[in-house]
Amino acid sequence: MRTDPIADMFVALVNARRAGREEVVVPFSSLKEKIAQLLKEEGYLSEVRKFKESGGSRFFLALKGLRLGQIRRLSKPGQRWYVSWRELQNPPQGVQIISTSKGIMTQREARKQKLGGEPLGEVW
Repeated sequence: MRTDPIADMFVALVNARRAGREEVVVPFSSLKEKIAQLLKEEGYLSEVRKFKESGGSRFFLALKGLRLGQIRRLSKPGQRWYVSWRELQNPPQGVQIISTSKGIMTQREARKQKLGGEPLGEVW
């Protein structure tokens, strides 16, 4: 069975928030690091820090208060979908995370740069 590491990170963040924890440690990957940095820039995380353990690299994510409401995966490994920049909509609240040819960015940035891509997730 294949796993979805991005969805696993999202679930860890939601579970930490529901349990009243302010921090979570997840396995490291460069894609997840870029997503976490974007969440930090948008004010959902207060700290993102990589560290090494005997089993490999991991990283520490600190939640910023109760700002993180929900987070969900959009395009999935078993069913990927892509949108053009014209199809990108601003959600009523929160932000969408888009993987474009120029990197990971919010839907606002992608629309401004006229870039389409794969919607990875949505946070509100």
